[in-house]
Amino acid sequence: MADTRTAGRDSANSELKNRLKDALKRQKLKQAHIVRQTQLNGESVGKATVSNALNLDKGPPEAATLRAILNAAGISGTERDELSRLRDQAEPRGTTQLEAYLEVAKKSARRHPYPDPGFPEAPRLPTLTDVHVRQQARAPAADNQDNSGQGEAPARRNPDGPTVPAAEVFREDRAMCVLLGGPGGGKSTLFRTHLADSADGWLSGRTGRTVPVMVSAADLIGMDPLPTALAKTMTAELPQVGRFDELTAEFFRRPPHAGVSWLVLVDGIDEISDTDARKAVLTMLADAAAAAPGLYRFVVATRPLPAAELGTLGRDVPRYELQPFSHDDLRTYATHWFRPLDDPGRHVETFIAGLKHSRLEVLARTPLMALMLCQLYAADPIRPLPDGRTGAYQSFVELIYEQNAHKNIKSTHDEAIHRLKHRHQIPRDEQAAEQAAEQVRNQLPELIDHLAHERINGNSAPAVEILASHLPANRPQKVKEHLWHSFLGDLLRPTGILTQRANDLDFLHQTLLEYHAARHATREDSRTQLLQDLITFPGAAANGRLMPPALDASYLGFLLDGLLAPQDRVAAETIRYVEELTAHGGEEACLFLTTQVRLRTSLPPGPTAAQLVRLVGDTNLEGRLRVKAARALVRVDTEAGKTQLARLADDTYLDGFSRRDATRALAEVDMEAGKAQLAGLAGDTDLDGFSRVEAARVLVRVDGEAGKTQLALLAGDTNLEGRLRVKAARALARVDTEAGRTRLARLADDTALNIDSRRDAARALAKEDVRA
Repeated sequence: MADTRTAGRDSANSELKNRLKDALKRQKLKQAHIVRQTQLNGESVGKATVSNALNLDKGPPEAATLRAILNAAGISGTERDELSRLRDQAEPRGTTQLEAYLEVAKKSARRHPYPDPGFPEAPRLPTLTDVHVRQQARAPAADNQDNSGQGEAPARRNPDGPTVPAAEVFREDRAMCVLLGGPGGGKSTLFRTHLADSADGWLSGRTGRTVPVMVSAADLIGMDPLPTALAKTMTAELPQVGRFDELTAEFFRRPPHAGVSWLVLVDGIDEISDTDARKAVLTMLADAAAAAPGLYRFVVATRPLPAAELGTLGRDVPRYELQPFSHDDLRTYATHWFRPLDDPGRHVETFIAGLKHSRLEVLARTPLMALMLCQLYAADPIRPLPDGRTGAYQSFVELIYEQNAHKNIKSTHDEAIHRLKHRHQIPRDEQAAEQAAEQVRNQLPELIDHLAHERINGNSAPAVEILASHLPANRPQKVKEHLWHSFLGDLLRPTGILTQRANDLDFLHQTLLEYHAARHATREDSRTQLLQDLITFPGAAANGRLMPPALDASYLGFLLDGLLAPQDRVAAETIRYVEELTAHGGEEACLFLTTQVRLRTSLPPGPTAAQLVRLVGDTNLEGRLRVKAARALVRVDTEAGKTQLARLADDTYLDGFSRRDATRALAEVDMEAGKAQLAGLAGDTDLDGFSRVEAARVLVRVDGEAGKTQLALLAGDTNLEGRLRVKAARALARVDTEAGRTRLARLADDTALNIDSRRDAARALAKEDVRA
């Protein structure tokens, strides 16, 4: 049988090659012409590739190569279809399996990960590609980590790292790359969008250097080698959206194409709660990259982790920091969302105004929060937006339940109970099964909270097993365990809070897990104990002062909201606890308080503003932290924040970056004051030259003409280093081409400058001439 199949493929291959040669002859095209014309993603397929495609002794060309040749030759219609059919007949099973994988992976990646409203009066959820707004990422210094969520001090940021399109992480010419982002910051969406785009490119004939495969970090825990883990995960998850043959480890042990690597997108390293398990996964990835260079490339997405953990991947692994939406990005995102509504422009303006009124605009620049708030608004444009992060999550979860009411979830649960009940023939067994099942259904919201609490504290057992051990009613003796577990899954699955992932149920997003876990931890009979646990958290006291607990900052914010929600004794004690945390100042206290303000945790405004003012004035803190405190103060008390930012901008004892950062923040809330401060910094000869040039560049974005004037002055300032004068001239060329080219030409000819600066100016001038 195998020989027959091989003979059939050889026959199809011969017929394909002969027909392709005949088609090219009829088109009067030579091989050299095909090589020149077949350009994919800016690169030629190469003479050898085209030659192999026409050589009878070689196997069939790859699907993408054949499509490229046919495109270059102008062969279309029936003839194109017939040649493609012959190629498929001649194709060994492995490559066609790759195409099947790509087709299903593309479909899966484009599915919206959050619940569809599902009722007639609500607009359908748009696809990810419909609403996706491309984010930016900052390339930080190698040791740039923000460990505030881990109770550790962050290393100094590289404030001047370039901001680049976030998609650069996929094009980095290295074996390993890390994508850092806060909770709900868009990491998973970026992965899914790239996977969909890349898969579509391969299927459409646009080849690349990598074929993506996306996997949750939790699926890599265990003893399986990487190819086995990838095969198991893809085979378990992707058939939910399409059919293809089971993938084997061998599929991932060889390159998807010659000279092409697997791009393994590892999502949610931070969601592995056990430190040793996280390090084991990171070690496996590093070992896989080293053992098979060229076979795998990795992009690892995570919330910020301690530098020592990420160091497991290697010292030189680049780390990109995903940036939140800008104000314009948020407006664009809302515009995409509200297209199905009548008069979408009016709805966008009403939505943005609602964000400002509820002081949620900054928080809404987090993509997940933007999605939730857009969905809440679209469901009921008249209802005011919620106040604070926990309020937004509460409203979002309530909306999911409301949506499920329209999906008749009660009937779904009724059917699940009916199936369980009628598995038994004896009336008393039926009755016992029904009573136990009803008790479980009545406690379902609390059970979901308990599941989240167990998961966030490291219990990785299947969801139904966790619930089975904590049910208000024990499994009746006559109900078999596998039937009981199946029933629990049937109750959880339609809630919209959890989603099927392989053979288990998981929360839609890590922050939803945190929200539900905090609900469990702050239920009425647990709040007093929780506060005591935070106060006595291991490592909570150091040098005679209270320290923030070593919890993820996002989860801690949900816990504090739960403690502060009722106006009672526990809330008052929580306020005193927060005041004591920040009373002694210091880096840990500053990062704790500013992070919670950014998350819109429900801290009391008056005491919080007083604590932030004290931190802004703490000269023992680094300038970047004092500016961070002033930025947070703006969100609590705008006028007080503006005053403190202006003082920091004028503080000559601060480093240049901190003064510039304070001025930029001031310009965001008071444009006129910010413009004056930026112009002052750009012209301040006592300030370092780099900060002066950067201030002028920021000024361009606030006041174009004033910024151009300052850049021209700096480009001509002979007291500045040559490289800084060139930097100013290049920045000027971006906003005023002629003025910038004139300055660059002068610098290139200036014999008083060193040769490196003159060469840089000449190169920049050449680029501007090309653009012109």
